[in-house]
Amino acid sequence: MRRYLMVATILAVLLLAVDVGASALPMAKITVNVSELGKEIPAGFAGFSIEVHSTVNRYLGPASDPNLVFYQLLENLGKGTLRIGGNSTDESCWDPARAPVPQGCQFVIRPDGLAGFMKASAATGWGLIVGVNLAQDSASWAEEYGQAVVRAARAVHGSNVVAFEFGNEPDAFPNHKLYDHHFARPASFSVSELAKEWKSYASAFRSNPLTAPVPIAGPAICCKFIRIRSSLGEFLSDVGHKDLNLVTVHNYPLTHCGGKRPTIAQLLTPTLMQSAAEEARRLAVVAHHAGFPIQLGETNSISCQGLNGVSNVFAETAWALDYMFINFQAGMKALNFHDGGYTPGRGDYYYDADQIDAEKMADGKVIYHNHVWPLYYAMYAFSRKAEGGRLLPVTASSQANVAAYAVRSSARGPVTVFVINKDLRASGDVSVRLSAKMGSARLLVIRAPSLTSRAVTYGGVRFSNQTGKLAGEPRTQTIDPGARGRYEFHLPVAAIGILTIG
Repeated sequence: MRRYLMVATILAVLLLAVDVGASALPMAKITVNVSELGKEIPAGFAGFSIEVHSTVNRYLGPASDPNLVFYQLLENLGKGTLRIGGNSTDESCWDPARAPVPQGCQFVIRPDGLAGFMKASAATGWGLIVGVNLAQDSASWAEEYGQAVVRAARAVHGSNVVAFEFGNEPDAFPNHKLYDHHFARPASFSVSELAKEWKSYASAFRSNPLTAPVPIAGPAICCKFIRIRSSLGEFLSDVGHKDLNLVTVHNYPLTHCGGKRPTIAQLLTPTLMQSAAEEARRLAVVAHHAGFPIQLGETNSISCQGLNGVSNVFAETAWALDYMFINFQAGMKALNFHDGGYTPGRGDYYYDADQIDAEKMADGKVIYHNHVWPLYYAMYAFSRKAEGGRLLPVTASSQANVAAYAVRSSARGPVTVFVINKDLRASGDVSVRLSAKMGSARLLVIRAPSLTSRAVTYGGVRFSNQTGKLAGEPRTQTIDPGARGRYEFHLPVAAIGILTIG
């Protein structure tokens, strides 16, 4: 009996030791080299791309009836770029009566809507990339819209048109129905044919004194010409610097097209982010080799309007913050998260940063009901905490799906560490160690009750749908370095920790 009790006691002690040791092990160990400052993340890196009709009817509103809450949401992010485009670029017309294919003009851009673009730009400081219909294939007709855009900008002091962009995803034109059952281009449509059309448009815009000073962006490719690895280089070589200033490409890591239903597990898997990073690096190398800056002109998590319960929940917040860092590291100048709002015949979009319902009253006035969605919290955190900082080398050790980044604006400035818990189940302590001693830190946590929840909070508070501002002061927690100089905190599932040291 004594021997039995002794063995039982030893086993109990050993099990207790194992439990204590296991609980003491952090979920993630983060090491940051605070002295090796890398590339600076530019202000305005995180921007928007919004469909033309939604820009007029929901997001910005016409000049006579603006959506001031969305103005505030833009201002919260600093000064970025708003791309006005998407599939609706090639379905919208300034002068439909003179269009080569009037039946293809599904949305008419009117003076009040165009003035609304400029009013928003002036009020928020955001620059505009204005999409121009390429599918109609008439440079002279399109150039009339270019003139109208410049005149509208000149009429509103402080507005800023940073570029014209010809068409949207022209490599998909053979599958894009311009009107009835007619496709915008034949199946044989090639890179050289696109370049020929592009140069015709560029020549018309460059020849006009009004439109000539405005830079040109493109080719806004997404599909066939991205998959064929030589296509972008071929296009840039054909077009040259005379007819192009900024390269824009599109990417959605997952798709809802064809009835596919991606899951949160797929969205957050590290291999998906690795693939996106490799694709961005490849395209950036091609653009930089040709001497062009490159921007991810339209992007989001899941193409074909996103997926309810996947791209409009906290999983999108975690994915997007990680995605912005990897695209900057890959060489992108900026990126524009696409917001669709609503498309007649196609329904709602489920990846928007701000989902908007517009209610027209009896007196003609519009009431905008803004709903700030999870993506916006990632954009806000990145713009407030990462932009303007220089990347620092980070080493992350974890058995869980955790991503980590760090920035510092100067050699003596504070260090900000981002720890993104993308794991479906894991939670636990995080240990952050710096290469040099620094003082106490403040921890801000972005979190939700679960990865499937839209109830995201930033430091315990949410953005007001009525004002576009945070409904209170974000709460932070003081973290002092321990005896070994480590900053330790607990990170639950569906959470992002932002630790600011110094």
